[in-house]
Amino acid sequence: MIKVGILDDEVLICEELSKYLKEIGYEVPDYAITYEDGLELLKDHAIDIMLLDINIGGALSGIDFAHYIRANYNIPLIFISSYSDKITIDCAQTAKPNGYLVKPFVKENLYSTIETAINNFKASVSNSSVNTKDSTIFIKQDNAYVKLQIDDILLIKSEGVYVHICTSDKKYLYRDTLKNMTENLPRDIFYQVHRSYIVNVSKIKSITSEYVSINSEIIPVSKSYKEELMKKLNLL
Repeated sequence: MIKVGILDDEVLICEELSKYLKEIGYEVPDYAITYEDGLELLKDHAIDIMLLDINIGGALSGIDFAHYIRANYNIPLIFISSYSDKITIDCAQTAKPNGYLVKPFVKENLYSTIETAINNFKASVSNSSVNTKDSTIFIKQDNAYVKLQIDDILLIKSEGVYVHICTSDKKYLYRDTLKNMTENLPRDIFYQVHRSYIVNVSKIKSITSEYVSINSEIIPVSKSYKEELMKKLNLL
């Protein structure tokens, strides 16, 4: 379930947003009413998308908070505000938001705005992070993007809203879905063998009716993927 974080200095707005979001089907672990509360919210919960009021009072604004997200987290964000004038919008655009909601908003607009923001964000990340020409992939780690050789990847394991990207000497935790990884990695090299696993076919050391082994890792193979996997392997 997608976790939505809220930062707005009006408690009633936070409560209303939280109520609407839960009714639509999102998870709202908590909301924040100050910049500092927002930092704690991001720290304590694996937020998938953030809704931010532009004017939150205090020395720092929602736009400042958006810039903090951009520097430290790989998640989409949506501004919510009662202001829709050109000056406010132009200022907000410096943080490259993935959506904009004008108060007063209606519940019906929330779903379409959030889903569009998430899908567009995933598409932009995928297009910028995978370079098939150079056979490399860039993944966000802390405050930097780390370059990996695609052929060095042994397998990818799904865990909630994250994936573990495993090489022979290291594991990288990256916020993404297995489906998105499958769509953006070379399909002649990587194949999904289980709802939670993608493997580099060229790295498979052995295979049985129930699993494949890569180095010391044993990866289960689901029946629904087995037949297609057999076709990819040069079995005698």
